Amino acid sequence: MKTLRSCCLLLLLAAGGCGNDTRGQVYQGVCVRMDAAAKALELSNSQPELNPIPGEAAVFDLSRASVGLPPEPGDEIRVAFVMDGSTLVAHKVMNVTKQSLREK
Repeated sequence: MKTLRSCCLLLLLAAGGCGNDTRGQVYQGVCVRMDAAAKALELSNSQPELNPIPGEAAVFDLSRASVGLPPEPGDEIRVAFVMDGSTLVAHKVMNVTKQSLREK
């Protein structure tokens, strides 16, 4: 009976997410500044041909984000985000530079 309830709950949660039209996107750039107090991250557009946001830089709201190794200016950062109106809301932040250094 517990298994049946668990399966039903999972199906309801999955069905609730299916109607959502907000698909995540990925942006990669070099950290310009990280403002922990304001929960904001500014990245320069180091790969304009690959990034979905035009312009020289993008600022992400980190209030709901899962942040791995802390970004520092000059680090290569990858952000999974969604658009919430005109705000770029980050969900996951990965420090590519520090991750590469850890592996060596």
